[in-house]
Amino acid sequence: MNKLDVITEKFKNDNYAKNFGIVLDDLTEKTIKMHMQLNPEMNNFNGRPHGGAIYGLADVAFSLIGNNQNNISVALDCTINYHASPKSDETLYVEGKLIKQTRKIGTYLFDVYTEVDGSRNIVATMMGTLYRTGKPHDPNLEIN
Repeated sequence: MNKLDVITEKFKNDNYAKNFGIVLDDLTEKTIKMHMQLNPEMNNFNGRPHGGAIYGLADVAFSLIGNNQNNISVALDCTINYHASPKSDETLYVEGKLIKQTRKIGTYLFDVYTEVDGSRNIVATMMGTLYRTGKPHDPNLEIN
């Protein structure tokens, strides 16, 4: 089992992600792709998908990519900017990438979007910074 396998296995037990129907599409050491199907149960009182649902997808991606090197990591800061409101029946996608990593800190950037007729519509962008504890998820594997 490698470091990506460890976090992928842990993700299978993420009840929050399960409840939202969040699917992992691709995970590398420096990138991640995920998606979820929006539905009316995620709507706010204005009848549009709640910002918390949009943030939730980006945050789940942040937790996976930030913990994918066998180093238990926790969020220090997340800043999200909303650019558009998706429809409640659309599929919401997130793509994230590592911007900078040191021994103790990692910074990541995420684009949340929908696709209509092959065209990407940006819904939100999120920047996340995390603290890398130096403690392993799996003590039998090296920490990066």
